[in-house]
Order: sequence, then C-alpha cells, then structure tokens
Amino acid sequence: MSFPCQIPKALQPGDGVLLAAPARFVTSNQVAAAEAHIRMAGYTPVVYDGLLERAGQFGGADAHRSNYLNAGFADEKVRAIWAMRGGYGCGRLLPFLDAKSFVTDPTWLVGFSDVTSLHGWAQVHGVASLHAPVASTFGQASATTQNGMWRALSQGQDDLVKGAAVVGGNLSVLYSLLGTPFFPPVEGAWLLLEDLDEYLYHVDRMVLALRLAGVLDRVRGVLVGGFTDLHDNTIADGQAVDNPFGKDVRKILAEHVPETTPVVHSVPVGHIAENESVVLGVASAKSVHWARGF
Repeated sequence: MSFPCQIPKALQPGDGVLLAAPARFVTSNQVAAAEAHIRMAGYTPVVYDGLLERAGQFGGADAHRSNYLNAGFADEKVRAIWAMRGGYGCGRLLPFLDAKSFVTDPTWLVGFSDVTSLHGWAQVHGVASLHAPVASTFGQASATTQNGMWRALSQGQDDLVKGAAVVGGNLSVLYSLLGTPFFPPVEGAWLLLEDLDEYLYHVDRMVLALRLAGVLDRVRGVLVGGFTDLHDNTIADGQAVDNPFGKDVRKILAEHVPETTPVVHSVPVGHIAENESVVLGVASAKSVHWARGF
C-alpha cells in the first residue's frame, strides 16, 4: 500500500458510534458513561447484544468479539467503532476480521493502547484510523482534549495535509506484531510510540527488536508519547538488590534510532490524562505540528 490511507467518512450529527469491547470486559456503568459522552457530542450511541459478555479478562470469546466488530463494519448506521477498554485481546481477533466489508465502506476505529493491533490491521488494509482515548478513559481528559477527538472524527478529508503519515501506537503491541501480516506499513511514515508499566530493560529489548527488524531504518522519524509508570531493576521497584538498567527512554531511543532520523519527544499521547487524538495512516495538521517539534 501507499500513503495516505483511505480515510473513513466524516461523522455527521446523529451518526451511530458503536461501543465495543475488543479486549477487556466492560461493565454496565462504563457503558452508560460512554453512551452519555456520545450523546453529548451529538451522535447516537449503538450497543449490540453481548457487549457485557465476559470470558476471563476478555469481553467474551474471540469469536464473539470479532463477530461484534464485523457486524459493526457491515452496519450502515455505524460510522465509528469506539473501543471501551484496552488491556489485552485485540490481537487475537485480527485473523477473524472482515477486511472486505471494512475496506468497502470504512468505519472509524477509535482507541489506543491494545487497540494498536486494530490500527495496524486497518493501515495494512489501507484505511486510516484514530488513535484516541478509549471510552473508559475519555472522562479523565479536559474538554479541549475531548472535543479534539470528536473534531478529528468529523473533519474527514478536511484535516489532510501534505506530509508524512503517522502509524504506530503502543510499543509493546507493535513489538508483538513484528513478523506478522498485521504490522503497519512504516516506509516514510512517522512512527508513534507510547507505553505503560514496563521495565526499562524491556523497553530496550522492544526498541532493539524494531531496529533489528529494519523498522527504524525505514521510518521518517519517531514521535515519542508518554512512557508512564516505568520500572527498573531496583529495590524501590520490588527487586532483591539494586541493579539499575542505567538508561532512560530518551537514551534507549538515541542508541537505537539512526542519527539521521529525527526523534520528537513529549508528544501528548499515551496513558496520560490529556491523551490527544491523531489520525493514523495520513498526515494531519496536528501530526505535522508534532513532527516539527511543536
């Protein structure tokens, strides 16, 4: 495929936004809060039977969760699918998703963290998606950040600008997609990275894997979002002895990203309260602004 991706239709007032649980299970209270957010923005919340299903930590069995998404792709009333939660589970659905239906009439896929798997799948099939808060974290953000998500979904083609596309998302999820058909195409794109609750040495391992796979040689640059609640091999982090890794995220990236490839830090995305929205698979005014170092 080549950039930019096909961008789903811009949301119009009253359009349907489907709430989905492609990873962790959700509660009725979480669904009610998400429905209120959608109505307040001027859209129509859509909930199919089975949203509250649970199988272990997942929102139902893999077949249930993938069928739920596929029904959304085929539903003409649904113009966006908003993931309720991340956690883990989206990657298990990728072989079962209906790419033909999705590509024929693209639906916005909205979320972050574990939803990175769905974003990668969308970009592999040449469709843009929105890296944005999941429904369960949306309420933590300011009105500015919340409005920014709805604005991104309603602008459509109007927000496209010349420049390198953005792909990526959660580092751990991208690492898990290496060597699969679902790793997003990165040639000439800005690679967005963020993560949560990882040991520094494991961050190094994952970035090293991207380097050894040639990913970091093919990107236009790296956009570094939040790397929050990181741990080290120290007594303070529960280890028996102090054996600190000795490098922070900035140093890790400096060692693995080619010197000629720009790295922009402090991009406002990730597991932070003000997790701003950015369209993946295209260049937008926001992503170009970030790429210029703010």
